[in-house]
Amino acid sequence: MTAERAMLRQRHARAVLDGLHPAHFGAIPGALLESARHSPTGRRMLARVAMRRADALFAPDQERWEPWRGSEIWLDWPQPRLYAFTRALGAIALGPAMRMTVERDTVLFLRQVLGLEIWREAQQATPWQGAAPDAVRQMGSSVLRRCGSDADAFAAALLERGQIEFLGHAERCDEDLAARLALSYAQLPAAPYGKEGWLPPGAVAARLAAEAARDVAALPAEPAEGAA
Repeated sequence: MTAERAMLRQRHARAVLDGLHPAHFGAIPGALLESARHSPTGRRMLARVAMRRADALFAPDQERWEPWRGSEIWLDWPQPRLYAFTRALGAIALGPAMRMTVERDTVLFLRQVLGLEIWREAQQATPWQGAAPDAVRQMGSSVLRRCGSDADAFAAALLERGQIEFLGHAERCDEDLAARLALSYAQLPAAPYGKEGWLPPGAVAARLAAEAARDVAALPAEPAEGAA
């Protein structure tokens, strides 16, 4: 095996491990888990535990993920960023219903649970060509009515909707991608996901492309040629 191939396998194996939800490491206490993530010995221990849960994803041919790295940038994301992106997808899918909400206390409640940034994103996002379908607004309104003023219920519904959209996208791309993404969550909605999405095809890919553009924009500028 060439040194380049070995480094490729190591990088992807590290990314898989970082993306796993803590629930897939068994009964390891949270503080010990976090400590283990930051030491070579601890990471080897975590990898052994994770392999028992999903040995196929930790198979030696880690370079099979490489063709997806350009478009599926989440493959390199740590677990917290995966969750944040999932919640944002859920908010965008529920956006048409939330835009119909005018009662002040309900608006304040939704903003508090979502956070101001995601709230604004959900208000402004227009992934559909034209207005969102009536069915999407009605299904979203049904979710909001069911959750009422229960913050935990709304947060759970938001995450579930985002999971369906994200997993549906991965499922349409490749079953291995969907299997890998599924391990980023402690629990999953009922499959299949592709037929249960509210967002139009291509919406998740567009969001990933926007995330990639923001990542590039955040990189430090290279010094001008000839600069001292």
